[in-house]
Amino acid sequence: MKQLKRTLTFAFVILDIILLTGGYSVHGRLYQWIGHPIVNALTVIANALGGPNAIGWGIIIITAIMRLIILPLFVNQQRNGTISQLKMRMLKPEIDKIQARAKAAQTPAEQQAASMATMTLYRENNVSLTGGISFLTMAMQLPIFSGLYVAVLHVHGLQTATFMGFGLGKPQVVFAAIAGIIYLIQAWIAMLRMPADQRKTTGAVMFLSPVSIIFVSMISSGAVGLYFIVTSLFALIQTVLIHFQYPSLEKKVDDEFSIQARADDILSRAYSDSEVKPGSLSPRDVTPKPKGNRNAGKQNRS
Repeated sequence: MKQLKRTLTFAFVILDIILLTGGYSVHGRLYQWIGHPIVNALTVIANALGGPNAIGWGIIIITAIMRLIILPLFVNQQRNGTISQLKMRMLKPEIDKIQARAKAAQTPAEQQAASMATMTLYRENNVSLTGGISFLTMAMQLPIFSGLYVAVLHVHGLQTATFMGFGLGKPQVVFAAIAGIIYLIQAWIAMLRMPADQRKTTGAVMFLSPVSIIFVSMISSGAVGLYFIVTSLFALIQTVLIHFQYPSLEKKVDDEFSIQARADDILSRAYSDSEVKPGSLSPRDVTPKPKGNRNAGKQNRS
């Protein structure tokens, strides 16, 4: 199963490279292979709906359909990430032991032993170093959403289309603000379940995405802003789902996860493999030495 997952991940990464290196124009591979079929579907929906808001509703519907298809992948990835965070929280006392030894390291060999011990701790306790992030999921979704983004950029009649009185062919501050606010709410909900120390380190990163979305929406067409509003709503939905699943996930980890390898045992093996003595990572003795005549002992013996 792992080999199949690696093969699929490699295949999708190659596909992503082939698609994205072709550019975002109508002549690029991304538009020709993925964007153009999406444009055709969007046009059919818009023609079926009719009216001045048809293209806007078409963008909303086609984006929602694509997000619904991939929503289970997103929810599963976020669920695995939450489980991984809960496991890391249980491992924290063991991690702290290794970090304490790493700070006390006096030689490169000791530092390397402590570094290897951290990776070994995660591996032997079956905790993902990537925080539950699936590269296969990321590689699968990239061409779909990139193709959808390109389709929105090049849909026929976009320059003159409007949605609820807002032009879709030029930037719309209102759309950018709505998308940014929804992403801010999503980031805030995601942080509610985080430990206090983790909020301090990841808080700025969590709020970087809404700022980026606002910036991109401000310099793009109103159609792209409308696209981001729909994607932000789905991001909010999946975060809310995980928020309410958190107590059950916490109970699942408490019931099923147990520490199989301890820091002391792993450090002992790491020292042995790297020819580092276990006692050599003890803190240095910084007790002030008594001042006096260094040769007093010799003089007394004589």
